[in-house]
Amino acid sequence: MPKSAVAGRGLRKRERPRPADLPNVVEGHITEICRDLAVQAKRMRQLQEQADELRTVIHQWAGGFDADSPRGSPSRGGRR
Repeated sequence: MPKSAVAGRGLRKRERPRPADLPNVVEGHITEICRDLAVQAKRMRQLQEQADELRTVIHQWAGGFDADSPRGSPSRGGRR
């Protein structure tokens, strides 16, 4: 949910909540923070999975390159 939509349902700037409303306001903020954290955690898991997949592909490629190359690895005098 965009921040502008979230702000629209909350308090306006410089408007102070009444003491009776304060627990609800705080609870709303906590709920929003928890939701944002869940979204970020999901994105971090996705990035970790992508990094793991890329690492696997690179290891496979490098292993295949070393096995097929008559000169060994490219860092030891291979292609320039």
